[in-house]
Formats: sequence, structure tokens, C-alpha cells
Amino acid sequence: MPGQRELQNEFSWSKSRDGVFNTCLRAYYYHYYGSWNGWRHDAPSDVRELYVMKNLQSVPMWTGAVVHDVVRQAVQALGEGQPLPVDLALVSAGQRMQRDFEESRTGRFRRRPNRMCGLLEHYYDLPVTNESLQETMISVGGCIKRLYGTSSYQKMLHLGPNSVVEVEKLESVPLCGCKVWVSPDVIVRSKDDSLMIVDWKTGGSAFSEATRLQLAIYGIYAVQTYGASPQSLLAVEENLRLGEEHVYPLKEWVLEEARKHVESSIRKMQALLHDRVRNIALIRDFPMTDNLVACMGCRFRRACERA
Repeated sequence: MPGQRELQNEFSWSKSRDGVFNTCLRAYYYHYYGSWNGWRHDAPSDVRELYVMKNLQSVPMWTGAVVHDVVRQAVQALGEGQPLPVDLALVSAGQRMQRDFEESRTGRFRRRPNRMCGLLEHYYDLPVTNESLQETMISVGGCIKRLYGTSSYQKMLHLGPNSVVEVEKLESVPLCGCKVWVSPDVIVRSKDDSLMIVDWKTGGSAFSEATRLQLAIYGIYAVQTYGASPQSLLAVEENLRLGEEHVYPLKEWVLEEARKHVESSIRKMQALLHDRVRNIALIRDFPMTDNLVACMGCRFRRACERA
């Protein structure tokens, strides 16, 4: 539109960006540079296709997205004083999955790749059997049912609607001279004014340093945004697939280690830029990984001719 300001590809950092960078530099380039402006109707065909690939989801990723969406609805409803019954939550999940699957199977997702579901399996003509789809739906249903029995959900229910501080808000926090993106699944305030950061998981057990880092970054956000002290912070990982709960105390040294990690990661990313000031990258500086196992589940393997 005339007079409309064009979006600039400004450098920023996130835990997911860090993950892509450490998995494959070529995928990183495609995701954050090669696909830029791919949403435009006048985008070159190769850029548009990279943008389509960037938004693909594997079936396991899709499973997690559906569960997170319904859990978000349930927690928001609880925060509004109107808890969502489990049977309605299951209906919402089923409807979402049917809609998503048809958008992907028919290729409609190509119209709005960032708003519609495109499954990696459909894009690469990989089989998605009725049996595997049924297993996925059962897994989603199990995760949603387990939500209601978690100590985190029960705590919110006990504390009441005002305990829910925020739910999956995409926010940024300044860190190491850079905009760092965060989106905690839910932040809960207890009666003693302490804060609990809850992270819902739907994969295998993620009790790891990677999860600690993610939650520590959320902790830094809570300190800067809500004036919390590390002593009043607690992070909880709720694995809804396995029914496991892991608690991460967010001590000051944990937050400091996270700051150091972010600073180091930013330096490594910016060191590869052709023009650091304008955030310009050249594909030649971002080689493909030698780890072919990582390529098997990569969205961009068609662009690398490793399909």
C-alpha cells in the first residue's frame, strides 16, 4: 500500500533461533534471511517457496501446537473465572485437528503459510496413515486430559483467576544490547507475591540444560517486567505426554549463566553477517550441516536438494 512502511529485517534473538543456528547454518540462513519478504504477493518464486517451507510443521510439531493452543484456551478461561470443561477442550482440539489436516492435505495452506497448517509430511509426499493420525489424536487427547490434573493447573484453580498474570504473550526484553523474544506459556502469581513460570511440554522428557536455559530466559523477563527477585521465582516444566513434572529453581547464578549464553550466541550469529549494521547475510557464509540425520526432519531440505 502507498505510504505503508516496509518491514525491516532487524536482528533479534530467541531460544528457537539459537536452536536453528546450532543445528544447521544453511537452515538458519533460509529461515531468517532467505525467506524474508516471502509473504509478499510480488515475492520471487524461490523466496516465496522458502517462506512456505519455513512455516511447515512435522506431525509431532503439529501435535504440540494443537495441545498448546487448547491449553492456552483453558488457562485463559480459568483466568477469566470461567474454567473450560475438559470435554469442551477435547472438542476444540478435535475440530482444530480436522481443520488443520484438511488445510494441509488440500494444499490450501500455501495461500497463508503463516496462518494455516502445512504439514512437512504432505509437502514432501510422505505417508500419513489413518492409523498414525488416530494415534496422534489419542496423544493430543491424553495431553489435554492430563493438563487438568497437573499441580500447576490445580494451583491456579485454587488461587483463583487473579493468579494468572499472563498466558503465551509474545514479548521482548532487552538483553546484551539486543531484542530477545520470549513467550512464557503461563506466569502465575502466588499469595506471597512470588511468581511461577510454567512451561508445557508434549514430547519426550525434557528435563535438561536446554529447558533450564529457556526457563531462565523467561526468568530474566519476569525480573525486568514484574520486578521479581530471583529468590521469588520458580519455574515448572509440565510434560503433558508423560505426566511428569520438573521444578527448576531460578537462582541468580542460573539467570547469569543464561545471560552469558545469550551474549555468546549473539556474537556468533553476528560474526557471520556480511553487514552487521544492516543485518545482511550472504548464503555463501552459511554452509549446510554435515549431519545428514538432522536433514531428515528439516523443512528446507528441498532447497538444499536433499529431499
